Amino acid sequence: MIIYDALKSLESEKRSIKVGLVGAGFMGSGIVEVIECAPGMEVVAVSDIDMEKAHLCFEGINFSNYKEIQSSDEAAKLQFPKERIITSNYRVIPQIEGLDFVIEATGVPEIGAEVAHASIMNKKHIGMLNVETDVTIGHYLQMLAKKNSVVYTVCTGDEPAAIKELYDFAKILGFIVIACGKGKNNPLDASATPETLGRKAKEMGLNPKILTEFVDGSKTMVEMSCIANAAGLTVDKRNMHGPHVNVNELTKVFSTDGKGGILRKEGVVDFAIGDVAPGVFVVVRHEGKLVNETMRYLKIGDGPGYLLYRPYHLTNIEVPISVALGYLYKKPSIAASFLPTTEVITIAKRNLARGENIDHIGGATVYAGIETCQCARKENLLPFGLCEGAKLTENVEKGKPVAFSQVDLKDTLLLELRKNQDRLYD
Repeated sequence: MIIYDALKSLESEKRSIKVGLVGAGFMGSGIVEVIECAPGMEVVAVSDIDMEKAHLCFEGINFSNYKEIQSSDEAAKLQFPKERIITSNYRVIPQIEGLDFVIEATGVPEIGAEVAHASIMNKKHIGMLNVETDVTIGHYLQMLAKKNSVVYTVCTGDEPAAIKELYDFAKILGFIVIACGKGKNNPLDASATPETLGRKAKEMGLNPKILTEFVDGSKTMVEMSCIANAAGLTVDKRNMHGPHVNVNELTKVFSTDGKGGILRKEGVVDFAIGDVAPGVFVVVRHEGKLVNETMRYLKIGDGPGYLLYRPYHLTNIEVPISVALGYLYKKPSIAASFLPTTEVITIAKRNLARGENIDHIGGATVYAGIETCQCARKENLLPFGLCEGAKLTENVEKGKPVAFSQVDLKDTLLLELRKNQDRLYD
């Protein structure tokens, strides 16, 4: 693999890509461990509001020569990578001299916006595990990064990047993409809350909020919007179909209705509940006679639809690939280089009353849906990434989408950058 060879060359020259991390939860701490094992790169700075988690990142790799700081001036006195940094102030990370690449892993849209924007303005490459930020302002951040000669990317490992690899493979070979998707490993329950899932979350050793955003479908909507916007795909219907289907049925189900499938059009994103998880898939067809004959000969299928399937995605374990691709080749793993095609919208999880504040992803008040940008703009629907802390100015019925006109929004950098992105449509 050419990336591995390049990293080994970097290592042989006693050089390394110096990485800063914001968010030391399960995903973030795993990134520190896997990068420590990778050639030619090192995590030298970690930020988390919970300093115990930041400590554990380095203690977990048996590295003890780190110092707690609160400013970039303090960081300037240290020698990377012999000395490393932990801080509770995430705003420090993008300011640290000597860092090459920043990884944002908090999952909080507003923090993601601040970290990504500051990293770009400080001429640092930025990799996002925070897909919630990406589906809200990712196109604008990608444009800003290009202007500042750095890379903005969603990181490899999560489903969007894994799907993009299959999508690119298919397009290079001239296949027509019918549908791209992921497996969802639990039944969809849009009414799920941290309270209703509390016992199950405890049994699984998960944060109830995290489990809720998976069960209520919010995470799936966010992830599929990310790949749709990066590949120029769309959705067949609001919130997608999400059929219960196994791997061997994917080509039959994800075909157009004229061919016995569920789709009204090709070039869409969707998801499947069944044994597809934790994999990702792309259903394709080809108009070449010899290609179809070869696919049948190779026992890929009888056509007209063929399945490209990856039975896994390795989440944070794959992140070093994005770090290397961005730093060495100035290329993103996945980013929306043109105006988004889909929007993640905000839907009431229960009847909401005027004067209430919307909580957050994985909460009790709203869940995420997905819609075409054209429809979302026409109906003035509230992007899910902007909903946290918004105050309702009128009642919203359960199951109905929330509109911009129904909320008062906090004045944040995230909102400012979203307004900048929206102006690009004008």
